[in-house]
Amino acid sequence: MLEIIKLGGPVMIPLLLCSVFALAIGIERLWYLLRCRIDTEELMEEVSLSLGQGKLLEAMQIAKKARGPVAAVLAAGIAHYDKDPETISKHMQVVGEQEVFKMERRLGILEMISMISPLLGILGTVTGIIQSFNVLSALEGVGHAGALSAGIAEALITTAAGLIIAIPTVALNAYLNGIVNAQVAELNRRSNQILDLLTARGEV
Repeated sequence: MLEIIKLGGPVMIPLLLCSVFALAIGIERLWYLLRCRIDTEELMEEVSLSLGQGKLLEAMQIAKKARGPVAAVLAAGIAHYDKDPETISKHMQVVGEQEVFKMERRLGILEMISMISPLLGILGTVTGIIQSFNVLSALEGVGHAGALSAGIAEALITTAAGLIIAIPTVALNAYLNGIVNAQVAELNRRSNQILDLLTARGEV
């Protein structure tokens, strides 16, 4: 492996950095987003039951104990139960935007890595070909086959490395964005439900 990296030339350094960052960010984001996925149906049932019994403090505690963006938005809505619907909605929207920001954090870096990696591979291809042409232009192509093959190896290795990094990064980024989109849809649905519950109870 070290020999392959060495043959890839200097462009392999930023490619290796891209792979490390992609792996670290991917694992951290996957862990965070999977932790945010809770049974919102059960949470809503518990909160609705407490609100129906007039136990607002209990409903607040249930929402605060739960993980994830939906629970945070429910807690924000209940905390302002005595306000008018528009005010409650604004508070929930602010918290919702904060939660969405938390979920989308660093996903842009993954997207950037998926775009940069192939370009770095192409750059390595160009530098490798330039190296090979320099050998040929010096009329060393026959007597120095090793130098010629080194340039070709650099071109091929960096191209392959760029694609090997970019392809799984694109797939991972798409998967993580899918989780975020699903969470946002659930967030909007539950926000409307809690607003309707508070309004129907005459608490606003």
